[in-house]
Amino acid sequence: MSEPRSLYFHEDDDSQIELLTLSAWPHCQRTLAELHDFAEAHFDGAGYTDMMVRPQAPHSLAELDLPADRVAAAAAAQFPAYAQVWTGYSSWRTPCPRLRAWGEGDFALFADGEGERVEALWLAHERWAPQQAPAIAALLRSLPKSGELLLVDWPWGHLFALSDEPALQRWLAERTAPWD
Repeated sequence: MSEPRSLYFHEDDDSQIELLTLSAWPHCQRTLAELHDFAEAHFDGAGYTDMMVRPQAPHSLAELDLPADRVAAAAAAQFPAYAQVWTGYSSWRTPCPRLRAWGEGDFALFADGEGERVEALWLAHERWAPQQAPAIAALLRSLPKSGELLLVDWPWGHLFALSDEPALQRWLAERTAPWD
């Protein structure tokens, strides 16, 4: 009998690529600009001299009342589920009982929430294998209320509506491109 699939993510990676309501667009656009300006002002050529903590969006995904079972079905149609999710740093680990996750390799979709509703959705922010791009796109398109969602990639500065197919394809091509 095989071990249940388990997924670990570093605590700093939480919500680096978020799915939010379209109503969060102005907040995300403003915050991305502030992050860019802050990074430029605090880069000394080798590293950063200060840190900026990103503010929470004024509109949460919970407002959309996404059914957890429909999110799970959309995710499981493209990627296998993980039985356990863990977070931490260094050698410290703690279980995340509210988090569910699906994925393979470096790709994962995380769903946070208790009970029947999803309160947050986010993606692992590593580069993914190019062959995963079609399944990732299919998953994102098939999420309940996907037409009411935006994707914000905080580390890479991308913001687009999930319904914007050309933007989704450009973003996936960049995220799955081989390292130079």
